[in-house]
Amino acid sequence: MRTEQTAFAFMQAGDHEVVIFGVLKRLNIRPYQDHYQDLVQDSRLEFIDAYLKYPHDYDNEKQLLNYIYQSIKWKLLDQLRRQTRLQQGIEIPGGVDDPFANLAFTDEVSANSETKLVYEKVLTYLSADERRLLNGLFIEGKTISQLAVELNVSRKTLYQWRLKIKTKIKPIWGDTSRGPFRY
Repeated sequence: MRTEQTAFAFMQAGDHEVVIFGVLKRLNIRPYQDHYQDLVQDSRLEFIDAYLKYPHDYDNEKQLLNYIYQSIKWKLLDQLRRQTRLQQGIEIPGGVDDPFANLAFTDEVSANSETKLVYEKVLTYLSADERRLLNGLFIEGKTISQLAVELNVSRKTLYQWRLKIKTKIKPIWGDTSRGPFRY
């Protein structure tokens, strides 16, 4: 039976917790960094969640640990990316080929009435699903994976919706592939 207690016991058994430290090392997160202990705790929580969400039987321990490793890695990467976006505010990150990357709405930006007007105009061009995607990504700060689960669609579908959004807003936003804001 899959319970949090069995997941925690599995994490503590043997050297299974080393998966957490392997992910942290792989992501170049070292013990002397300020947020290291927070990330260790977040990784432990994700270990338990991944154990509970594992879609197969627990017979193949190596496969289960690989699944948990990937789950922890993706969770931490999402968390670190979100943290970086928040620290950067609305600045355009260099080398990112995504015109939506600079749309993280902070309090300062959402207070800007011009930004609100453009955003509301963009929403009028979009279907209900596309509006939910746009709001989820840039207002709520969720990831594609989180939205896929929430909206009960595949990640591929969300990427297709995002591509349609880019096409639909080109008349408003302009061609985002060239000009002063190079992505």
